[in-house]
Amino acid sequence: MEKINVKFNQLLNFTKETDVKKAESVKLLITDVINTPEFRTRILNADFKDRRFIDERGEYSEINDNQEILNKIIAEKEQYTGETVDYEWDFNICLYRSLTGEVGHRKKETIFTKKRKFRNLSHRFIASHWIHEYTHVLGFTHDYKRTERRPYSVPYLISTIANTILEGKEYEFLN
Repeated sequence: MEKINVKFNQLLNFTKETDVKKAESVKLLITDVINTPEFRTRILNADFKDRRFIDERGEYSEINDNQEILNKIIAEKEQYTGETVDYEWDFNICLYRSLTGEVGHRKKETIFTKKRKFRNLSHRFIASHWIHEYTHVLGFTHDYKRTERRPYSVPYLISTIANTILEGKEYEFLN
C-alpha cells in the first residue's frame, strides 16, 4: 500500500500559535486516516451517485470505476500546479472572515476555511472538511444546491468516510 504524505505548502492568516498547532494536529489526523486500509476499502465499496470530475481545461467526465477514483486520490496530482503524480497531498490553507454559513470552500489549489469555524469546530471536523475540499483540488465536484445525490458525491462521501473512521479512533494528542 503506497503511503500518502501530507504537507502544508502555505498556511495563510494563521495568526495565533494555537491556530498553527491545531493545523498541525489536523494534518496528523488526515495523514492517519488516508493511510488506513479501511479508508481505501470504503472508497472501493462506496455507492457514489455523483462521480463528476473536471480537468484543468474545465472538461467534465464521469468516473464510473471506484478504483479509478481511489487512484486519483492516492496519486495526489493537484490541479493548477503543474505537478505530476507524487503521492503527497500538498495543502494551501487560508483562514478568512465571512458572515456566510459555509465552513469554507476552495479556489484553484487553495482551501479557504472560515477562521471562526476553524477555531470552534473539532479537529476531526476540520480534517474531514479539508479532505472534502482537497478532493475539489484534485478535480472532483458536486451539486452546489442541496440535492438527493450531493451527499453521495465523491467530495461529500469521502469526507463522510474519513469522519466515520476518525470518530472511531482515539488520538492521544487530542486529549
